[in-house]
Amino acid sequence: MGFDRGALNAVLLATTAGLAIGGAIGVVSPTFAEAGPAARSRPPATVVTDVDVLGSDHMAITVRFGNTGRVVRHVAASDVSVSAGSVVLRPRTSGAVDVRPGAVVVTTFEFDPPPVGARLTLVVPGESLPL
Repeated sequence: MGFDRGALNAVLLATTAGLAIGGAIGVVSPTFAEAGPAARSRPPATVVTDVDVLGSDHMAITVRFGNTGRVVRHVAASDVSVSAGSVVLRPRTSGAVDVRPGAVVVTTFEFDPPPVGARLTLVVPGESLPL
């Protein structure tokens, strides 16, 4: 009993097509173990929740800091700034925010008023957030 050449070619072609399709699906949709921790949905570490430019006196920016790491995230006020074109604004307040692993902390920073019409970007350690 033996295979004829046509049947053998059909089996090889079907096997090759199955491997190609299976490989493509594996690349497009890897298993969770293959995708690793980067595939998990993570909330952004820092979110600007409110920006108030209060007249010509000052600007207040409320920020929500999150921590998905394993160590306390320390953000000093001196590490926070607002880029307004070529001008860099530093917070009027001093102090720091400590965010424990898995926690969220909301805080407000006050700055001098920005130049009129300038594009504003909040800069915190490791992140740059357009306002």
